[in-house]
Amino acid sequence: MFEISPDARVLGPWGKAGKAKVPHPLVCHVIDTAAVAEQLYDVLLGPEVRRALETGLASLGDVRSWVAVLCGLHDIGKCSPIFQAMRPELVCYLGEEARELVENLHESSKDPQVKTMHGTLTAVHLRDCLPAWGASPELRDALAYGLGGHHGSLLSAHAVQRASDKRRHHGEGPWRELRAELVRTVAELWELGDPERAAWHAASLDVPGMVGIAGLASVSDWIASDVMNFPFAELPLTDLGAYRDRARAQAATAVVERLRWKPWIPPVDTSYSALFSGQRRPLQEAVEELVAGRDEPGVLVIEAPTGEGKTRAGFQAAAALVRQLGLSGMYFALPTRATAAQVHAELAKAGSALGLEEPPNLVQAGSDLAPLSVDEDGDGEHDGHEWFTRKRGLLFPVGVGTIDQALQAVIRSRHVFVRLTGLSGKVLVLDEVHDVDAHMTTLLRRLMWWCGRFGVPVVLMSATLPAGDREHLIAQWRAGRRGLGPAKAEPLPTEPGGQQVSWTGACGEPERRRIGLSEINARRPAVAVHHLPEEELTGWLRERVRFGGCALVIRNLVRDAQQTHEALAEEIKTWDRKPELRFLTGQTPKAQRAGIEDWLRANFGPETVDRPHAIVIGTQVLQHSLDLDFDLLASDLAPINELIQRLGRIHRHLRAKARMIPEPEFALVQPPEGKEGPVFARGLHNVYHYALLLRTWNVLWGRAELKLPSETADLVHHVYSAPAQVQGPLRRRVEKAELSMSTQDNDDESRVRRFYLPALRPGDSVRDLTYQPTVAARTRKDTPWKERT
Repeated sequence: MFEISPDARVLGPWGKAGKAKVPHPLVCHVIDTAAVAEQLYDVLLGPEVRRALETGLASLGDVRSWVAVLCGLHDIGKCSPIFQAMRPELVCYLGEEARELVENLHESSKDPQVKTMHGTLTAVHLRDCLPAWGASPELRDALAYGLGGHHGSLLSAHAVQRASDKRRHHGEGPWRELRAELVRTVAELWELGDPERAAWHAASLDVPGMVGIAGLASVSDWIASDVMNFPFAELPLTDLGAYRDRARAQAATAVVERLRWKPWIPPVDTSYSALFSGQRRPLQEAVEELVAGRDEPGVLVIEAPTGEGKTRAGFQAAAALVRQLGLSGMYFALPTRATAAQVHAELAKAGSALGLEEPPNLVQAGSDLAPLSVDEDGDGEHDGHEWFTRKRGLLFPVGVGTIDQALQAVIRSRHVFVRLTGLSGKVLVLDEVHDVDAHMTTLLRRLMWWCGRFGVPVVLMSATLPAGDREHLIAQWRAGRRGLGPAKAEPLPTEPGGQQVSWTGACGEPERRRIGLSEINARRPAVAVHHLPEEELTGWLRERVRFGGCALVIRNLVRDAQQTHEALAEEIKTWDRKPELRFLTGQTPKAQRAGIEDWLRANFGPETVDRPHAIVIGTQVLQHSLDLDFDLLASDLAPINELIQRLGRIHRHLRAKARMIPEPEFALVQPPEGKEGPVFARGLHNVYHYALLLRTWNVLWGRAELKLPSETADLVHHVYSAPAQVQGPLRRRVEKAELSMSTQDNDDESRVRRFYLPALRPGDSVRDLTYQPTVAARTRKDTPWKERT
């Protein structure tokens, strides 16, 4: 047996080394991580997670301190021969026999196919000691596999058993005693006493607690591993109590000062008039009434046309719910990068009134591909908001970004428990929630279930959300909140959508408020509809804007947009007054696209006084991305909700100056007709379901005007929910297309079910969250890593 000097015993194993010749002792890294976890407990963990921890671990005493210490013990597996063998020259205090064993394992420690990872050895130790302390098998597994999986993948029982059999790797006898002493030392530093004497037999953890402690351990480890936050300890170290105090101060500096990570504390008065200048609109008044005094989470649905102030209503609702429910922040999710950037700018502008001490974080889907500098444990080194990227994107208290970031929280992938933990303390706002296909809808429904499970309030916002989709999303949230499986989610009877706001809690009937319209929408004239064959498009534009005004042209396919741009470029050469001609698609180079978007905002935004004589041509990127206002719209046939979004870009704002074209007009570019109705462009089926195109074509055929927004709900209902009223040859084609759409949607849903998170309920293993993990970027069909246009 080897000898270990009693006074140097717990200082013997090294925890961090890098290129240093004097290492950072493992016990110091455990203390560092526990100090960070203590600091993050309130800002990272949501109320439901804290409730699960404080209820399940109440028998142990000081739950906050126990959680901090357990997070610190994530690296207890480093107190093992195989890990210490990575740098045998640093094994200074463990005795001659220990040094000899470590040196013999040095070659094995360099081979990832042979060595046992220290996270797995953490699980081995906890799985051995927790039953001896009296913990149940369920609690043993939750802590052993959750803390041992802090590098991203929660461990399997087979992997832990295999590691347990490698006795030379984890060490026996004195090594086990040394690990136990290290655990006792840290527990006593947090004034918890000997862990063996705690009432582990009465402790348990529900799913939110399991996920939360795994997420907190990983995040705390990342911060504690950064030498800018925690420089290596100066040896010899004689007073671990003093080191603990210094670590607590360093943790506060790292979290609060360097990362600027503090909970959002909205003003006491979160009424709309107190947060924003100007008079409340009917929508904002209804939102304020429905969220006032809520003491339980729920789902707020805002259904209103463009221009009613949904974005600010979302800010106000989030502020009120954060304040009333004891949450720490908000994530505002949008369909595209451009819409996210726009809302981020608006939130930053309103930040002071909302009580934001720091600017909101802008989180983009593509950040998952950004390079990240790492140390030997894969821990990133960042400063401020730069730290909150990739898998950390949902952690900062207040963020705005793409919906992809939220959907990644329900994809079975490495560190998914960190993403779930990041959402747990927030209000989730999902804007333009109608803009999802079957692939994303499947993920979104599972996200709603998990939000319900974690007590995360959700705000859904849309101008064109089908009522059936709304009820299915709410039903999933309610099932999660009530601890039911997704299959037992029961949608409430479908109520007509349109201009309304509703609040639905875990039980009972929803509360609804029908809303009136603001002046801009109440006075909006009917839109004149012109059904044009494609060859007449340039002539129609010439007639309307040759001498002034501004028009927007949206084509479904890039090649068609390009052809229209080229034809107009030739056409306007003959005009006396030549309009500016701009072209924008998702394929426009990034730098050029940013310049065009800046030009569009400056010339067609809500604050613009004199809009130029111009024609802007592009694809769907123009219908969502920017708050723009044109006189005329020309568009290809698209599903009705897409067309309504496009129509929201004409006569959008009240203008102090009279428009050159006083009444809104819409040229619907008709596809050519065959024996069974319209003949669609080659490749269009990759963008839109033919069934939706045919239904929309049927609903709009012969219409000379559209009364928006009053007709919005009915139009959406007839395309998405009502039986198709089609006769003759077109009926057979519609039925065939609907069957094809149903088959494709079922295939897409089936594919997503292979990799989304299981709906864990009490008794389920948290290990299933990362079982057979995939890449988190699979939020969109076919090309998940491709930037959203």
